[in-house]
Amino acid sequence: MADGIGSVNPYFRVAVNQRCPAGYRLGRRVILDHYLACVAEGTLLVEMGGRTEELEAGTFLLIEPGAEHAFRCYDNLGVRLPHIHFDFFEREDAEQVFVSFRPAEELTAFGHLFRQPIRRECPELALDPIIRPLHYEQPLESLMRIIGLQGHGTTAARLEQRGHFLQLLASLLRACQAREVFDNPRHIRAMEEAMAIIRRDFATVITLEELAAAVHLSPSHFSSLFKQFYESPPMHFLRNYRIEQVKTLLLTTDRSLTQIAAECGFSSVHVLSRTFKEVTGTSPSDFLRGVRPEAPPNPKACPMSGTSNQ
Repeated sequence: MADGIGSVNPYFRVAVNQRCPAGYRLGRRVILDHYLACVAEGTLLVEMGGRTEELEAGTFLLIEPGAEHAFRCYDNLGVRLPHIHFDFFEREDAEQVFVSFRPAEELTAFGHLFRQPIRRECPELALDPIIRPLHYEQPLESLMRIIGLQGHGTTAARLEQRGHFLQLLASLLRACQAREVFDNPRHIRAMEEAMAIIRRDFATVITLEELAAAVHLSPSHFSSLFKQFYESPPMHFLRNYRIEQVKTLLLTTDRSLTQIAAECGFSSVHVLSRTFKEVTGTSPSDFLRGVRPEAPPNPKACPMSGTSNQ
């Protein structure tokens, strides 16, 4: 029996951004570990527990060890299905467990490798098998971060993965356990519009007052609603979103910090570096070395002197 939430230390066996072509089918199987996926594009038909469920884009799927299931694409468009095979708690025999594509009758010799379903091992972490968050962008982004860090092998990357997993788990738990129902269509539309503005215009100067005015709410009311919807004050969310874009550019481009600062809404390298350290606890250059140690030092990615005008 696990010690509880504080002992969550995931082991990621597989983490991939799978693209399933039109006509894709996954035959009847039982798995040894947990499987968590998000239908990011398209529609997936899932057979599980004697029922067939149609999962549209934005739906999360959790399959526990021992649960028989099968997949197939709903139409001719294919499906993007980022997913992870994982254990909630790392065990000594973690590397012996394999990703199964076999039916239950072919796994009798591997009974000792089956993980305990999380609802039995730690009921407080139990998730519904099918989860449709009101806003799926944040948990999907956390899932994609986990996938992007898979295979790096460094301590920093493993800690980053664990942090993103905890964020993902918290978002999905809130979606499962929420008692408050947002039944005001105007408020839902306002929050969706505010999120669209942040994602579209994060590189520009955005103030709380401007966001609130754009969705026709007072700043105080807007802040309260935004925090209920997205579990973060709007300006904190914007700051963290910008830093996530900085991380992506550091890992996927050779742009200088000056260029990255301009592209991500920071008035100078100094402001970017200071904010990056406030959010992550490390500098941009140290983050890059920790996640990608095999890369040679890139002088363009090192902080440059600069003054703040923000």
